Amino acid sequence: MRLFKKIVLLFCAATISQAMAADTTEPGGPLDICIAAVIGEHPGIVTGWRQAGGGSQPPYAITVLDKEGKLGETNCNPANPTKFEFKNKTGLYRYSMFERATLPEEKAREAAPVVFVGPVRVLGMELSVGFTGRPQYTYQMILPSGHKATVELDAVTGRLNKA
Repeated sequence: MRLFKKIVLLFCAATISQAMAADTTEPGGPLDICIAAVIGEHPGIVTGWRQAGGGSQPPYAITVLDKEGKLGETNCNPANPTKFEFKNKTGLYRYSMFERATLPEEKAREAAPVVFVGPVRVLGMELSVGFTGRPQYTYQMILPSGHKATVELDAVTGRLNKA
């Protein structure tokens, strides 16, 4: 019986470490490679990203707001982050409102899943400005139970608004 318990514990530890190692949104991971490449080619503020596929290095759809207030969306493959084709989204946005987001997105991305237990998979982010003029990050996640979860963080202070 003791051998069985040890095998189960080893299996659980291996599964958890694999799930955590498979997180492509970790700082310095594939998502950050794509964001840096997209911003390098199309300067602005990243107002959203989402996984656009699966695998060990999934592609991402990234939305960037430029200084003229126009949103452009492109896809990025972290294995080959070059030659982006931006599709303009409708609407005109005030760049200065999004500049108020002083909390780096990477820090917010690390903090968002902390309110949940277990390895959480972050699927996407949206930066928006509320009616009061406060910017906020909204993260979509999948919990270990398979349920979907959403977390909103204040993009200035990092305070949890809603989960």
